[in-house]
Amino acid sequence: MSLNTTKDDIGERYMRTHEGQAKALNNEQFQKVIDYVWQTSHDPLRDIAILQISYRAGLRAKEIAELTLEDILDENGDIKQHLPLRKKTTKGSKGGVAFFTSPELREALSRYVVDIRLSVDTKYRNVFISRKYTPFSPSSMSRLFGNLYRNAGFHGCTGHTGRRSIAKRLNEQNVSVYNIQKILRHSSIQTTVNHYLSVDEETLANIVSGV
Repeated sequence: MSLNTTKDDIGERYMRTHEGQAKALNNEQFQKVIDYVWQTSHDPLRDIAILQISYRAGLRAKEIAELTLEDILDENGDIKQHLPLRKKTTKGSKGGVAFFTSPELREALSRYVVDIRLSVDTKYRNVFISRKYTPFSPSSMSRLFGNLYRNAGFHGCTGHTGRRSIAKRLNEQNVSVYNIQKILRHSSIQTTVNHYLSVDEETLANIVSGV
């Protein structure tokens, strides 16, 4: 390991290694996480907004950490529905578009921005600010995800759980693999198929029950 390797370098390497391996949650399980966070978190509006962006739009921990107010707000101060992602904030610097159209996501993010974020006195423009009034790094955002899920009783969940979950839900709704690839912004459709659309026994049982 290089002497110049930082904790964030290690964290990003870990996230790349484990992408697509995180446990997926269904809507009922995810709501249990939201309920637990609301009751126990020191920053419930912030943490719920972060979880909703991951679960409803499929953004990576790094991408969420690096969102700025300018990224998410239009000229009227409203939450954008289509977010062009800056290349330097995305995996492989590929850019892309994220869709903030989910009502649950929009409500959670609006509450956080209006009630909390706009009143935070900090020089940083990142949407999500830590309790130290500084932005999250990709690795600290990833750790936050792990802590939120683990404390809520869902082990095996990480910052990629939202991406796995949205891919699974879309697949169960018979959305084409091509469209799922575009939503997740994978450069190769094989990544989508091999790492995000694994079929579990429950899904197979439901298919067979309708034959």
